[in-house]
Amino acid sequence: MRFLKKGDAVGLISCSDGWNSSDKPSLDYIVRVLSSLGLNVRIAETIFQLKNTPFSGSPIQRATELMKLFRDPEIRMIFDVSGGDSANQILPYLDYAAIQQSQAVFCGISDLTVVTNSLYSQCGHRSIHYRIKNLTGDCAAEQLNWFKAAFMKDGSIPAIDYHWLRGSQMSGVLIGGNLRCALKLAATRYFPDPTDKIILLESLGGGAARTATLLAQLDQADVFSKCSGILLGTFTTMEQSGAQPSVRKQILGITAPYQLPVAETSQIGHGEDAYGIEIGAMLHFSASANLQ
Repeated sequence: MRFLKKGDAVGLISCSDGWNSSDKPSLDYIVRVLSSLGLNVRIAETIFQLKNTPFSGSPIQRATELMKLFRDPEIRMIFDVSGGDSANQILPYLDYAAIQQSQAVFCGISDLTVVTNSLYSQCGHRSIHYRIKNLTGDCAAEQLNWFKAAFMKDGSIPAIDYHWLRGSQMSGVLIGGNLRCALKLAATRYFPDPTDKIILLESLGGGAARTATLLAQLDQADVFSKCSGILLGTFTTMEQSGAQPSVRKQILGITAPYQLPVAETSQIGHGEDAYGIEIGAMLHFSASANLQ
C-alpha cells in the first residue's frame, strides 16, 4: 500500500494544545519539506494558540477543521503537529460516519493518542502513531528517509526492531500509544475494547510512581487480563533519569499473573529518532523474525 504520491494533498492541524507563534519557523520548515516531496500542503485554521489561551480554537472549531480535512477528497494524510492536554475535547464533535468513508489517514502521537484510538473504536479507521515534527529535529535526514520509505513507496510501513521481555510471539490489532493520554479514554465510549489486542505503551514524562499508578489503572480496567500482549516503547523521562523500578520491571510485574507476551522497542515513542506504527492494524510479532 502506498499512502502518498507526488501531487497528493496532505493536511496539518493542531487538535490538542495550539503551537506558540514562535513555533512558526518549524511549521514553515515542515511545509517546505513536504512540498519538496511533491505534496500539496493544506494548513488548518487551528494551528496556533489564540490570544490568552493555550488552544488553537474551541473544541468545536478544532473538530470542524479536522472534519474539513477528512472530507476533502484530495487529502490522503493528516498530520497533527500538536501535543499537550486538550485533544479529547474534540471527540464528541467528530463525524465518525464521514471519517469511516474518508481515504485520509490521521497521524499523531502523545495527546493525539485519544484521537487515534477513538477513530479505531468508533469507526474502525486506522491511524499512524507518528510525529511529523521529527522532520525538523536532530535526526531530520534519517526521518525524511523513513517518511519516504513508509508513506511514499509501495508496500507496508517498515517493520520495527524489537526484542522480547517475555514470550516469543503475539498477534492482534494494535491499540494504545501514550500511556497517560490513552487512559483519558477510560470509562468513556471511546476506549477501545482491549480483548485480544496488542497494547502499545510509551511515555514522555513521568517517573516511576506515576507510571506505576497508570499501569495499575490499566490493570484495574481489565486491560491486561483481556489483551494478547504488550508492545513497550520508550519512556523518555524514566530512561534518562534511571528511575527505579524501571518500566520494564513494572510491566513484567503487573502482567505476571496473565503471563502476557511483552516485546520492547526503542523505535516507538517521543524521541526525535522515533518511527511510526499503525494503530488499528493487525500486527504479528515473533521471535523468529521482526515481522509485523
